[in-house]
Amino acid sequence: MKKIIITILFCSFSYIAQAQLKSNTPKYIISFINFAEKNPDYFTDTLVFVMPNNGKVEAIFNSEDYQKEEVEEKMFNTLKSAKNIKENEVRTYYLHSNWLKNTLPMALVDINVQYVPYKPDFTLGLPFGLDYIGGKFAPEMGFRAVVNLKKVGLGASFTNSFFFSDKPDGGVNVFHNPFVNAEIVLSPSSAPWNTIQVGYLLNNSGPVFQGETIKLAYRYHIKGNFQLNAGFIITDNIKTIIPTVGFRFF
Repeated sequence: MKKIIITILFCSFSYIAQAQLKSNTPKYIISFINFAEKNPDYFTDTLVFVMPNNGKVEAIFNSEDYQKEEVEEKMFNTLKSAKNIKENEVRTYYLHSNWLKNTLPMALVDINVQYVPYKPDFTLGLPFGLDYIGGKFAPEMGFRAVVNLKKVGLGASFTNSFFFSDKPDGGVNVFHNPFVNAEIVLSPSSAPWNTIQVGYLLNNSGPVFQGETIKLAYRYHIKGNFQLNAGFIITDNIKTIIPTVGFRFF
């Protein structure tokens, strides 16, 4: 956008005098809505960004929680890339540092998702981790590729789960169980992002998997590349369900 006009309003009275949030906001959780309705005087300041097509983005906040200069600078820099805001559209962000979805960084993420043109990017990785399956620990290693779209990531991976057993005459047996997986990454543009994985066993080997086997897993991102992994293995020709829990990197 060629020009953004900023209107600054310092409100000495409640911006939401009717103790009710505007409807043109992101979907906020009930606890924040209840807080806003019970504490309308909390919101003291307002910044209004007017786009060239008369679309508007509003930031409503408490001056002790966020400094005006910080909100103005970060939202202005993000809105410079906004191309998809509709004529006369209004989007309102209520900012509060104690609610994750209401923080300034999450408002900037929402602006990017809603209004900034997006070019898909790709993630390549070599995931590895450890699962506890059917009373046995099974390391897992593999390869994954994900294309990150605006709201979801779509990917595929090839992983190998290993089981071990002692040989009667000494040494260790190593059993390979290769899976081909489809993956959906939820909200790849924000954290924490989570992944749903569905896998099919190509060849069973060892003491746990038997016959046709399907894996259903949910990975929750903790920090950096560390994720918790939980799900079910449906094995024995889809007759037996085995819960699994573990961790992953990448």
